[in-house]
Amino acid sequence: MRSVPLSGWLDAARAARAEGYRWFDWLGAVDEIGRTDSIRIVLRVAPHPDADGVRLETLVPRLAGELASVRDVWAGAAWHEREVRDFFGVTFAGGDPRPLLLRPDAVGHPLLADSVLAARVMREWPGAKEPGDARAAGRRRTVPPGVPDPAVWGDRAGEPASAAEVAASVQGGRMRSRATPGSRPARPAAQARPEAGARPAAGARPEAGDGPPERGGAR
Repeated sequence: MRSVPLSGWLDAARAARAEGYRWFDWLGAVDEIGRTDSIRIVLRVAPHPDADGVRLETLVPRLAGELASVRDVWAGAAWHEREVRDFFGVTFAGGDPRPLLLRPDAVGHPLLADSVLAARVMREWPGAKEPGDARAAGRRRTVPPGVPDPAVWGDRAGEPASAAEVAASVQGGRMRSRATPGSRPARPAAQARPEAGARPAAGARPEAGDGPPERGGAR
């Protein structure tokens, strides 16, 4: 992996091509919200499809980020750059500015962590296969790593969560409980252990450690 400064992205791409990395594999992005205020751009190329490749990475500002296009170095990168622009809002200078997967009038960039997706609002994750499916009732409710806590994200009252709130909540792990008083059955009280020397009732199974029954007693 080669970590490249933003200003040296195109030069690093040309250098990799000159070293023999002529086969373009893929280019993608990761929202680094909660760690840095950046979008991580990742590019992988190789000498040929079956060879070990090299990965180039750089960081672009999350808002209005711009990066030099590498489509003149590897023509196949143009499609990937258009996808990253649609989903993360990164502009590739010298690249193809046309939307790839979203409508030209689409608002927002759906793979930014602070972008509210309708599917996430309508159905919580993880949920039942069908609404009301009782099989998921006892499932431990979690959120996947990188997904904000629902308490600050999604269909909540008032103004949408700010990017700072989302960044603070991107933790993964156990979901914050939404249960209301009385919504869960009370846990049954622990059974009292018999006092020392007391004989269990007829038909009851002795607990571990009670020892064998007295000689001559009921079996």
